[in-house]
Amino acid sequence: MNLPPRDLAQYIAKRSHIVVKAAVRAENEQGELLLIQHAEHGHWRLPSGEMRPGEAIEDAAHRELWEETGWTADTMTLEGLYSGPDLRYLHSSGDEEYYVIALFRTVIIQDDLVESRVNSDAGLKFFALESLPPLNQISRILLARDIAE
Repeated sequence: MNLPPRDLAQYIAKRSHIVVKAAVRAENEQGELLLIQHAEHGHWRLPSGEMRPGEAIEDAAHRELWEETGWTADTMTLEGLYSGPDLRYLHSSGDEEYYVIALFRTVIIQDDLVESRVNSDAGLKFFALESLPPLNQISRILLARDIAE
């Protein structure tokens, strides 16, 4: 069977997808920002991840904070909803993802468990806003937009 060229294009053309994500601006009681270090690239980033089908965006924020840091938060406050051409990831295949990101803010109450995780090899650390380490592109954009508002 010979398929029309337009049908073949869906299998070989580069594809663009919109991906909804939740990111968490988690701070300690001193206002320092919790960041996660990428094991391979060395840059730091906010806890974040994709929303799952049927999941509320706030629930995605709670889940990502738990999955990536092991901590929970009582409240998440929506700081902003961000999108645009600069919030994009290009895969080596040529496919691209455009992100719509809900940025939430929460405060982590420091206790012995928090201190032991931050001071371990877990790749977690609190940073003062005026002395942030090299961030990945998405975290840099989110924090710049959030601080500007």
